[in-house]
Amino acid sequence: MGEFFLRALGVLLLCGFCAVSWGASRVSKRPMLIHQVKSIGLEIWTEARPEWDVRTDVRNGLPVFVAETPALSAPPAGMSWTSHSQIKFATNELELGARGAIQQVARNYGVHHASRIELQQASYGDFTGYQAVFNGDAHGTPVDVQIFCGHQPGRPAVLMHAYTLRGKLGQIREHIRRSWTHVRYLP
Repeated sequence: MGEFFLRALGVLLLCGFCAVSWGASRVSKRPMLIHQVKSIGLEIWTEARPEWDVRTDVRNGLPVFVAETPALSAPPAGMSWTSHSQIKFATNELELGARGAIQQVARNYGVHHASRIELQQASYGDFTGYQAVFNGDAHGTPVDVQIFCGHQPGRPAVLMHAYTLRGKLGQIREHIRRSWTHVRYLP
């Protein structure tokens, strides 16, 4: 009886390992849509299943590429990217520039203590820079925001930002990773 139990347990563990491995490979191969956004000079990847709604807006005189989850997605979320050929920082200026950009976005979300938001060094794909995570308010709805400002030395600064309902940022971290690690400058 004990030997049978050990064999059965071994088979169950093996099946569990296979299921975990199969699930991990499925996640890593999720289909993405690739957008060549000439107005901001970036190649941006967004989710294909379900396909996120995308558009280009103009905010403060600069084009911004926006992607949002389709209706009835849970949790509702969005991301935006912007870059402009004239906005460049020397490597030693990047932290100060990122701090200013991130604090301005935080103020747009009603954060009164934006100057106290802590920045962390971060890199996504070919970009290095600084990021922050904070709580804010989007037209009366409590939200969590993750924002990154970075560049490749000598190239324009890139600002990427993601938002979702308060307490749900963990549920879109994989969407953020898949998208942000594939952002590239257009040739």
